[in-house]
Amino acid sequence: MKTVLITGGASGIGLATARRLARTMRVVIVDRDGARANEAARALNAEGASAFAYAADVTKSDEVAAMMAQAARDAGPIHAIFCNAGVSIKQPVHKMSEADWDIMIKTHVKGVFLCAKAVLPQMCERRDGVIVSTGSDYSVCGKADGAAYAAAKTAIYSLTKSLALEFAPYGIRCNSVGPGPIETPMLLAGRTEEEWAPLRAARAERVPMGRLGRPEEVAAVVDFLISDRSSYITGQIIHPNGAQISW
Repeated sequence: MKTVLITGGASGIGLATARRLARTMRVVIVDRDGARANEAARALNAEGASAFAYAADVTKSDEVAAMMAQAARDAGPIHAIFCNAGVSIKQPVHKMSEADWDIMIKTHVKGVFLCAKAVLPQMCERRDGVIVSTGSDYSVCGKADGAAYAAAKTAIYSLTKSLALEFAPYGIRCNSVGPGPIETPMLLAGRTEEEWAPLRAARAERVPMGRLGRPEEVAAVVDFLISDRSSYITGQIIHPNGAQISW
C-alpha cells in the first residue's frame, strides 16, 4: 500500500481528501492542530483504514523535518504529498500589516517549498512520486482585499511548474489544484450559520453553476492527480470551480 501525506489535513479540503484517499492508500494527516489531526486519524482507523497523525507548522523547517522523519518511521516511504496547509486574511493592501503579509506568504509558499524539499530526496531515489499543491482560482487572477492570498497562490502555481520541470527526469509529477469557492471552515471565516446563509446565496449567484463547491469535489481532483490516471500530466493547475473562471 502506498502512502500519501496531507498537510492541513484535519479539516476542509484536506480532511475530505484524507477520507477519499484512505480507501486505497495509507494516509498521514499533518496539521497545526494536533488534536484535530489525531481525531481524524482515529476516525479513519476505526473504519478500517491505515492513518497516522502529526502536529507540525509547515512554516518551520525543523518541525517539517521532524514530522517527515517520524512519518517515515511509522508509515514508511511517502509516495505522494498533498501540500494543502493554508490561511486566509482578507484586508486591503494599505491596511494589511507586515506580519499578516508574512504569515500568508510563509504558510502557503514556504510551506510548500519546505514540504517538497523534505520529501523529494526519497522520491528522487525511487524515481517515482507525486506532489500536489493547493492553489486557487486566484492563482491566475487577482483578488480585491486579498492581494496577499492571491500573490501566495500565484507563487504556489509558479513553484509547482518549476518543480515539474526540474523533477520530470526523475519520474516525479507535480501539479496544483485550483479550487473556486468551496464551502469550508476557511470560507465561513468564523461566521455563524445565520450570518453565512445570505452570503452563501450571494456568493453562489456569481458562480455559473449556481452553487458553491464541496470539499469532496476537490478531493476527487486530488485523487485523480495522485493516481496513475494522470500519469502524463505534470506542471498543470486544474480548477474545480463551477466555471467561476476559465482560461
